[in-house]
Amino acid sequence: MFSNKVKLCLFLCLSMCLGIGILRFSYTALLPSTREAFGWSTQFASILGSANLFGYLIGAFWAMRIPQNKNMPLYIQAAAIVGTISLLSCSFSNFAEIWYVLWRIISGISGGLLMILSPSIVAQCCELKDRFTIHFIGFSGIGVGILLATLFLPYLDQISTQTAWSILFGFSLSITIFISILLATFKQQLVTPLDQAPQVIPMTGLYLSLIVAYACSAFSYVPHSLFWIDYLSNTLHLNLLWMNINWILYGVGSAFGAFTAYLLAKKFGNFTALKILYSMYIFAIFIATISHTSILTFTSSFLTGMLNPAVVFLTSYTILQLYGMAYKKLWSIATLSFAMTQLIGGLTFSTLQHLGISYHQQFTLASAVLFLGTLQFFVYSQIHRSPHKLIKRN
Repeated sequence: MFSNKVKLCLFLCLSMCLGIGILRFSYTALLPSTREAFGWSTQFASILGSANLFGYLIGAFWAMRIPQNKNMPLYIQAAAIVGTISLLSCSFSNFAEIWYVLWRIISGISGGLLMILSPSIVAQCCELKDRFTIHFIGFSGIGVGILLATLFLPYLDQISTQTAWSILFGFSLSITIFISILLATFKQQLVTPLDQAPQVIPMTGLYLSLIVAYACSAFSYVPHSLFWIDYLSNTLHLNLLWMNINWILYGVGSAFGAFTAYLLAKKFGNFTALKILYSMYIFAIFIATISHTSILTFTSSFLTGMLNPAVVFLTSYTILQLYGMAYKKLWSIATLSFAMTQLIGGLTFSTLQHLGISYHQQFTLASAVLFLGTLQFFVYSQIHRSPHKLIKRN
């Protein structure tokens, strides 16, 4: 009924929607209402955020060790099912704190597995000429998932927190069913192991520079991804309507992220597009320190929402285009670096929060780290121009 290209687009889109958009960002959207309804302290809420990041790191490391063969669909299905159950488990109140910590770790593990294994299946099953389009549409799922997590925010004062988590569970269950159906159609293409996969992984200086910039973005987006709603609520004291508008703008921006990167890459090439995106990212984080007018928080919400999936998509595709069948291993390393730096960022910003360091100072630190990562990427790619001329245009 559908072509293989359409199925791969839909599969990757749904996997990113579930693994990152819902399993990761739904917690941020529901944090203020859940903390109030369940009686959590600020410190425990931060611990749960870090627990999810820790789980994502475990998932990324685990995915790197999984062979690229016909068993990958089983891991993806298991990750989707267990991740979906974790959302339902977070809807219950009055449980011991360890209950929520464990399920947030499990949610992170599921996200890490989906983030690496799903694009790897696509890389193995798609035709060379379709890679860019499939990657672009597939990674748009991150934004779609974040947008789904924002749909019911305007009604949080009318529905219970448990109902909100149950709605997310319903979304995730539907996505999991579709992912399982689509995976069944790819199994035949995954029967034969990849004999052409290189024995030596090409860890070039260009790749390392790309990963450093990518890891710095992981550190720097933590304040927005974990604490943005809390900042708007408890520091700026915005009412529910204004918080909802900001988070919906974050979700709308996320939905446009991969598309923005796609247009820039088509016009300027991958590396110039990444430089533009990182420069915008520094600006988007830094203006959060200037909270005197609503237009700045709106702009920061939209841009940071847009730029995270944009950078993820274009980094993944650039690695795929440069290194071909070494993609799974190199994308695993990139995701592991992202997850590790993200966890360090989560622990750092949680500690700073505990020490009474203001959010404005945290945003300044985040933008400074991303500036340094972007600067080395600018310098390296300027000095070593020839390798990336291969992907000047897509």
